[in-house]
Amino acid sequence: MPTRGLRLSSSLGVEFGVAMLVAGVITLLAIAGIDKLGTIGLALPLAILVGGVLIARPALSISLLVGLVILFEGVFGLFSFTARLYEQVYKDVSLLDLVVILAVAAVAVDVLRSGRSIWVPRPLALPSIVLALAMTAGIVVGHEGGASLHYAFFSEHVLFYLLFLPLAVANLDVSRRQVVWALGALAALAVVKAVLGLAEVFGHLGPSIEGTSTLTYYEPAANWVVMVAVLTIAALALRRVRAPAWVYLAPPLLIASLVLSYRRSFWIAGILGLLLVLLLGSTATTRKALLPAALALAAAIWLLGSISFQSQSPLVKRLTSLSPTKLESNAEDRYRLDERANVWGEISAHPITGIGVTIPWQAKVQPLSVEHEDGRQYVHFAALWFWLKMGILGLWAYLAYLLAGMVVAFQAWRASREPFLRAFALASLCAIVGLIAMDTTASFTGVDPRFTVLVAAQLGLLAKLKRIARDEREQELVPAPLRPPNAPRPVRA
Repeated sequence: MPTRGLRLSSSLGVEFGVAMLVAGVITLLAIAGIDKLGTIGLALPLAILVGGVLIARPALSISLLVGLVILFEGVFGLFSFTARLYEQVYKDVSLLDLVVILAVAAVAVDVLRSGRSIWVPRPLALPSIVLALAMTAGIVVGHEGGASLHYAFFSEHVLFYLLFLPLAVANLDVSRRQVVWALGALAALAVVKAVLGLAEVFGHLGPSIEGTSTLTYYEPAANWVVMVAVLTIAALALRRVRAPAWVYLAPPLLIASLVLSYRRSFWIAGILGLLLVLLLGSTATTRKALLPAALALAAAIWLLGSISFQSQSPLVKRLTSLSPTKLESNAEDRYRLDERANVWGEISAHPITGIGVTIPWQAKVQPLSVEHEDGRQYVHFAALWFWLKMGILGLWAYLAYLLAGMVVAFQAWRASREPFLRAFALASLCAIVGLIAMDTTASFTGVDPRFTVLVAAQLGLLAKLKRIARDEREQELVPAPLRPPNAPRPVRA
């Protein structure tokens, strides 16, 4: 009995000591957090604990990242607190940067722990190498232009998303069933976003458009999610795939949210993507009717831009502004033309090296009608932004990523057997083609943080779909184990 009592006392002493040690560490972390971050630093121990859990669950980390980016808007009337995800918490690092680093680190730790080798999808290998070289060139040229190395390096944080997130998602250890479930959750999130956007419009809480109405989402991330969801449902309906009833009841809400965003580039990309879905996903008989339909659509857009409407509806104003004859009278469109002329001047002067990251372009060719905050760090044409900031390597990297995205989506579409996965891959292929048109009106890919997170994760998921289909096909080719001729057949449950 005395020996047992001593052991029990010793065990309690060890547990008490460990508890005191943990409490001391938590207290020190809280004090350090308050010293560096203020009262918000009290949450530092909890953040470290949650971070440890997420590091051990890579699929959960990626899901959390994508979910936060979809749900948390930068400017949103219903929930203004969501913008804090994109605020800087320490020097040039934002909370979003920390979540991205955590997600990528979780996948890297899982790969090392399981002994798997890092898999680089073949279509993404060359674009990744070219982008890494272009980013290095942009930092060097920017530093020579007067920017500090620290500032130049951290200014490329969105490009790091494009470099590492596709590889992280592609190396997730997930099954086909888990991917199907995740895509279903993303479709539900798209419907939720559409409902919230429409609620913001009807509550007059969103940003104003044309001075008379409010819009759903001006930022591109939500509109991209909604557009891909519409294209996916169209691909499912085209093949008459059985799906839950809410999937086929969702398009009116999704389309209304997209239309009331008043983003003309997404209108054009959505229509182009829908035509491509019909073209690639339909039968030969249906394809014959697409050409007349496309011509009728083009004629309708031309008529909307040429007829003098008297309506004061902001929707009509945005539609009529699609006409080239309307560009000169729109101050913002006029600014974009002036911006492009000056950017071309800078590229002509530095066609190989560009001007470097963090270095603003100069208005030497055409005076600007208006000035925007940080406007000279931005270009309303993604290919020109890459070329301007990182030289010819930047342009090649941008074009290579778009081409790789289409190749990966095409491969996933042709290889997948699950109808839902095939529909998503086809929708992604058509959406990326639409993205080429979108990126000529604004810089989304590699420039907008939220949009780049979504596109990068989408590329990685498409590569994962291709690999899942390949692995399943290889397993089917493996011969069943031989058994004696007279052996009883296995009983199936």
